[in-house]
Amino acid sequence: MFQLDATHELYAHMNINYVKAPALPTFDNYGKLLDALRRGDFFTTTGEILLPDVNIAEGAGGRIAVRARIQHTFPLNMAEIVWGDGRETHRKIVSLAETRPFGDFSFSGEAEGGDWKWARFAVWDVAANGAFVNPTWRAK
Repeated sequence: MFQLDATHELYAHMNINYVKAPALPTFDNYGKLLDALRRGDFFTTTGEILLPDVNIAEGAGGRIAVRARIQHTFPLNMAEIVWGDGRETHRKIVSLAETRPFGDFSFSGEAEGGDWKWARFAVWDVAANGAFVNPTWRAK
């Protein structure tokens, strides 16, 4: 049951999935959006930070390599690479404090992943708005 009244904070709960698609499909072809969701071609955000392109892959020596395009409204606070090995979850924080408002740039970062099984990427701004992608599974 979903119910709102004057005491509810709505904005903080309005994260949206931005689906990556070449065009908005017609109503009778909405399955194309479901296919994109199945492939993981989407990111979640409240809208102040956009991640139109993110690639998480295994780098040299088993490291986690992240490449992303970041578009943002407010100055950014940090990026984080989060990963797990099936027993523990780890994270590496990368400061983005040097950014200014209304930016659009390419990010490259790596983390010492050890025996990582999955990894995800997130970005947070100075107002605590965020954007993130779902986990990518390590290819084996």
